[in-house]
Amino acid sequence: MRIIVRYLAAVVLFAAAVTSSFANEFEAGAGSRSAVNRWRSDRINIAISRSLLTSTSNFKAGTDVESALKRAIARWESVANVHFSVSESRRRNASPAGARGDGESLITIAQTSENLALFQPGDTSISAKTRVFTDRNGFVTEADIVLNPYASFSTDGSYATYDLEGVLTHEIGHLLGLRHSQIMGSVMHGNVDINSTIGPGFAFRKALSAEDIASVRALYGAATESEACCGEVRGRLLPTEVSLAGSLILLEDKNGEIAAGKRFEGNGEFIFGGLSAGTYAVLVARDGVGTLAEDLGTVSVESRSTTHFEAKPVAELTPFELTYVGADGLLSTSAVKLLPGSTTLMTIGGRGLDSSQLAIFTSSPFIRIDESSLSDLDYAENVSAIRFQITVDEKAASGSYSIFVQSPSGELAVLPGAISVTK
Repeated sequence: MRIIVRYLAAVVLFAAAVTSSFANEFEAGAGSRSAVNRWRSDRINIAISRSLLTSTSNFKAGTDVESALKRAIARWESVANVHFSVSESRRRNASPAGARGDGESLITIAQTSENLALFQPGDTSISAKTRVFTDRNGFVTEADIVLNPYASFSTDGSYATYDLEGVLTHEIGHLLGLRHSQIMGSVMHGNVDINSTIGPGFAFRKALSAEDIASVRALYGAATESEACCGEVRGRLLPTEVSLAGSLILLEDKNGEIAAGKRFEGNGEFIFGGLSAGTYAVLVARDGVGTLAEDLGTVSVESRSTTHFEAKPVAELTPFELTYVGADGLLSTSAVKLLPGSTTLMTIGGRGLDSSQLAIFTSSPFIRIDESSLSDLDYAENVSAIRFQITVDEKAASGSYSIFVQSPSGELAVLPGAISVTK
């Protein structure tokens, strides 16, 4: 196995208490049984229910719902060839599942029986649900976004509220046809953290990651034809003695940022579209949120062309596991948000972690880790942890970056997208 040494930054560790991450859900309505694809047109009409503009119990005073929605829409329009038209509607209900929909893509928070049925009574662990309808060819015909009527939202980070702009950005991704991402630092990752007075590193993601951008461009293309985009990678992992079903395949750019990532089925085939031209490292991670990893080589992508890639993983299972990451003594399965120019204490957790026996690093030249700060923590039963000091260079680009852990004998594990650099 080729050890990852492209751009190493040593890392160090310590630990504390596991936090729960709140979820976001996606529902498919009637239509094609195939995977949800995209809208047939790049011009999409959506309607804001008056319930969203008149609700006082769900939004902190001073929350500007319309401005939050405009910013969320602008993020997607700025990177992909999609154009939204927004109107106001008196409708309050999402279209019922199993029907063809009413033809109007609605954003609502009304406490109606149809909307409330999407959530458990009083449950605030889910921020929103998006119900998508498609035709028999897999094209989206309608998508209704229901913000949880039991939950509270704000735009200023208020305690025990969801970030409205971040939630809307995520849900519009579903409306466009995107499923949940496997990359912690992506806007489309399934965990949506609620604002808290502790663990500021878990603040909700608003800025689109490179993986989010590639995913939406794979469906709609770039925002402007003049942009040098987009290329595609079609790959296949050859059979091994250990099943690769459910493994996570990753592409990293030269700066260590994750540009693409998805799980694949037993045949080992994968396709990544919407990629900017460049050279990418190809990695495979198996078994869970973050465990066994292997560097499979590199692939060069050119605009408006398809590159083929084939490799056979050979790595054995690691004697340790990576599952959690955190800041301020907390552990979670959500990415930790770091600012360029900042130095932070981070923690990783899992099983069998021993700082004296493991090397910890990132693959980015802009993320530096102080080796002398590695320390072990007896965290909880069946959970071992290491804490470390990490510094993000002022020149670091916004995006998702992974943490790697390697044993003296070469076994490698990864937490994909555990670091979210946000400006």
